[in-house]
Amino acid sequence: MAVTQFNTEAMEQCRTTVSSQAGQFGAIGDGFSNQYGNPDIFGKLGASGAVSSAVSAMDQAAAQEFEAAEKVLRKVESALDAIQTSVHDVEEANKNSMRAV
Repeated sequence: MAVTQFNTEAMEQCRTTVSSQAGQFGAIGDGFSNQYGNPDIFGKLGASGAVSSAVSAMDQAAAQEFEAAEKVLRKVESALDAIQTSVHDVEEANKNSMRAV
């Protein structure tokens, strides 16, 4: 049976990077919230309300997508942390089992 090797340093770097990216996506998404345009900024045209509604819908969709991306990255971070913890626990158990009694 082949021995599996884990590069804990690389896994930690990956987890840290994912955590950082999740925060950045969250911050971008937060910038979209409640930025709905006033129809008056599009002038007095009859379609100003429709343009404003479209901009608001796009704003809401973007905020939802960035929030979803942040949640996925947080799940990845959590999974990597669980893997690291599991590997560490197994290595400790193996190390302790090799000690002379």
